[in-house]
Amino acid sequence: MDVFPDQLSIVTVNASRPLIRPDGRYAIELATTELGSIAFEVDEQALYALRQAIGEIETEMKRRPGRA
Repeated sequence: MDVFPDQLSIVTVNASRPLIRPDGRYAIELATTELGSIAFEVDEQALYALRQAIGEIETEMKRRPGRA
């Protein structure tokens, strides 16, 4: 797992939901403390990458309880 770079913006996610656009494209909406609601489009490749990243984080959290 990489170390968090200082130049990235941080948002706190409070909720999320899947969206479908009128043209059939998919997105995920994130409700954040800092920016309100934001959304990003996803395709199968993006979903795969997100699942991989979430899986790595879940594994790390289980390995090191209390650090989340």
